[in-house]
Amino acid sequence: MAKPLPSTARRRKIGRVLRQIREDAGLTLNAAGRSMERSGSSLSLIEKGIQQLRLRDLKHILDVYDVAPDTRAALMTLAEQQQQLGWWEEFKDTISPAARDYASLESNATHLDAYEMGFIPGLLQTEDYARVVMHAGQVENNPAQAERFVVYRMARQQILDRTRTPRLHVVIDEAALRRKRGRRQVMQEQLVKLIEQSRRDDISLQVLPFDVESDPGDVTSFQILDIGRPAVLSTVLIDHLTGSWFMEEESIIAAYRASFRRLSAAALGELDSQKLVQRIVSDL
Repeated sequence: MAKPLPSTARRRKIGRVLRQIREDAGLTLNAAGRSMERSGSSLSLIEKGIQQLRLRDLKHILDVYDVAPDTRAALMTLAEQQQQLGWWEEFKDTISPAARDYASLESNATHLDAYEMGFIPGLLQTEDYARVVMHAGQVENNPAQAERFVVYRMARQQILDRTRTPRLHVVIDEAALRRKRGRRQVMQEQLVKLIEQSRRDDISLQVLPFDVESDPGDVTSFQILDIGRPAVLSTVLIDHLTGSWFMEEESIIAAYRASFRRLSAAALGELDSQKLVQRIVSDL
């Protein structure tokens, strides 16, 4: 028996929208399935984002439901993106299916908000800084595996070199800038790169200083990713010791957006943030 494909954020989004359309129409799974000549159990798997959905099958479902043009276009865009194979497929031996899915989402992102407490965000890391981080995080002491993670992290940064780059807004805790990772030269080069990247029109960098007066709330590092303007898919990513969590409920995403706004409001402005990073470089 063939092993089922892992669920992806795009499939889950398509499934949630299709379920909402069906429920709004007052149809049961079996009734809706009969109208499109498939079983209710098959439709249930599609709505849960478990079953792979071919483009022609999605078009048929949308035709049966008589879906509005805007919604149809959004779902077809996600389905077409889902068919794309990218550079991340080369890292099947290194990263989890969830990590490959996020790399795929990142490749189509139009906007990224990130709050980082302990590290320079991966999209802005130098290779040497990433190497220190990856080797330190290898609890099994596997240098070769750590090097593969470094190559993967550097490959992710290619989205910042495209003609149409995502809008990146980063809030970094001052602790992440002062935490020494590797030799003095590694930190110097990393912080200099951070300053250089922050001068780009498509990147906004703010630092949350130690002496901030307002409390932005007790939150951990997180990223908010949007695809499309307006967004056809949004997700929150939180990394943990053994993997990542995807947060996809609208109420949860809204809560993290509100948290990011509070963090941004409490942080230094972009120019003052650049000056603080420069002072930290001078102190090294």
